[in-house]
Amino acid sequence: MAGTGMMLQRRLMENITHNITNADTTGYKKNHLVSRSFDDVLIQRIRDGGDAAGSARAQAVGPLNFGTRVDQVYVSFEQGILEQTDLNTDLALTGEGFFVLETPQGERYTRSGAFYLTQDGYLVDSQGHFLLGTEGRVQVGGEDFAVGGRGEVSVGDEVVNRLRLVTFANPQALRKQGDSLYAAQGEAPLEEAPEAAVKQGFLEGSNIEIGREMVDMMTVYRVYETNQRILSMIDETVGKAVNEIGRLR
Repeated sequence: MAGTGMMLQRRLMENITHNITNADTTGYKKNHLVSRSFDDVLIQRIRDGGDAAGSARAQAVGPLNFGTRVDQVYVSFEQGILEQTDLNTDLALTGEGFFVLETPQGERYTRSGAFYLTQDGYLVDSQGHFLLGTEGRVQVGGEDFAVGGRGEVSVGDEVVNRLRLVTFANPQALRKQGDSLYAAQGEAPLEEAPEAAVKQGFLEGSNIEIGREMVDMMTVYRVYETNQRILSMIDETVGKAVNEIGRLR
């Protein structure tokens, strides 16, 4: 169990390191690792004598557990802090919801609102994925455009599109692709996000608390060290037992 405990702590440390690395990533959402114990198995003694009829019967000794393992990755979709940039192409979401992007693999969803203008005046993310509205790709021409709280995209006095803002009944059905994109798995129901609001000229930061991550890192390190010492003690004890048996023989 000490061995599986060390492997679990290593995975936890990798996850914490990844969170800290993305503390400055726009729209990044914290990963949590959820662990669980392996199922107990029943130990039995076999070929250990027999009954009056002479048939050998296995005798139950008791349960044995093989330790812990990572069960699932849970993503915290808590709101990140909004940072004012005063750039028209920067958009932040408040409340539950995602922007919709067009990618070669199909629609993807993001909380990162750092967009850029193409030569043709379309809004795209840093990887060139098109931002989608109810009328398709969002084309604004230049930087002189406005986005309303409900995603209305206006150029001059004309509303040219409206951002698609969507949500999911079960956000944990989404799977991360990279650090800011999400893909829907299976038949994850998608619906309009009534509580989502857009703030132009802002970006949503990550929801990582560096102080909390550092505390968690120290805790994981101490637990790893404890398991390491236990494993060393077990190894030393087994070694002594083997040597003693050899000496007696």
